[in-house]
Amino acid sequence: MTERKPLPDGLASDVRHLVLELRVLKDRAGLSLAALAQRTPYSKSSWERYLNGKALPPQHAVTSLGKLADADPARLMALWDLANTAWHEAEAPSEAPGDARSADEEEDAVSAAPPGEPEPPAGRPFADRRLVWSAAAVALAAALAVSVAALSGAFGGGSGEHDDGNGTAGTDTSTRQVDVSCFAESCEGKDPRDAGCGDVWTAALQRIDGVYVELRYSDACKAAWSRISWGHPGDAARVVARDGRTHQKKVSYDTDTFSPMVAAPSPTVAQACIVRTSGVRGCTDWGGTHHLNEAPEPPASLLTPTSTPADPTADPNHSPADPTADPNHSPANRS
Repeated sequence: MTERKPLPDGLASDVRHLVLELRVLKDRAGLSLAALAQRTPYSKSSWERYLNGKALPPQHAVTSLGKLADADPARLMALWDLANTAWHEAEAPSEAPGDARSADEEEDAVSAAPPGEPEPPAGRPFADRRLVWSAAAVALAAALAVSVAALSGAFGGGSGEHDDGNGTAGTDTSTRQVDVSCFAESCEGKDPRDAGCGDVWTAALQRIDGVYVELRYSDACKAAWSRISWGHPGDAARVVARDGRTHQKKVSYDTDTFSPMVAAPSPTVAQACIVRTSGVRGCTDWGGTHHLNEAPEPPASLLTPTSTPADPTADPNHSPADPTADPNHSPANRS
């Protein structure tokens, strides 16, 4: 492992405390920067900036790492609240020409940040601020009060998050503090990727007629959806809730797609289904509370189109620049 870079000399003390805490959590979780990028909605270069004091991590990035390291959500949110205040107080009124980020960094930041929460600019000068202890105490108390009641579910810890098997998990306000664009009922029918539901995991998995069918679940959004892999164009991923709500989406080309979401207080109230062009239908069991391994990537033989007209998977019009291309087929975009 490479030696960590020293933090900037002028980094405000509250920001320094948060960054050092995130470094400890990263080590506790045993994750490299690349692994963090795979497990969260933020890129490797974004995590490098966050962990070296070059940019203030968004609240959702902090909660994501905290969940992976089984951290105390109240303490972590209190640190972030103080760091957020310190960062903005220390920002210069204008940015010098030499402080601008490269085009690659700007593009990376836009792709990494979830909807609704822009990433603070990196490279701005810092200045030590005087701590106003009364204000800090108020901020800490408020953060503790809100975080204990509102963020425990976001970290997936304890028995309080999961239901008793009857789909009656408490709909606490935990994930309202996470940077997603919908929560529970407001996620109904929406695209999970567009909504920023980045803490996704597999709650049920079954192979039906050669196709992997998964029930995907987000604790942050309190919603579930279906994903199919190793399918063919025309096959549909369908999610079904116990109360009859259902949404589906068909594979446009290649092998996989995912459905819109159903609001679900826990994964036990939803199941994933497939409707194949051949007429074969099937569903997984109702979702469970254990995180399962995801479906494997499809073999190259399924991803490579052929020139045989009779082959229903062949799409001679497809190219990377095709404006009708379904972005869901890319392993990097699988939800």
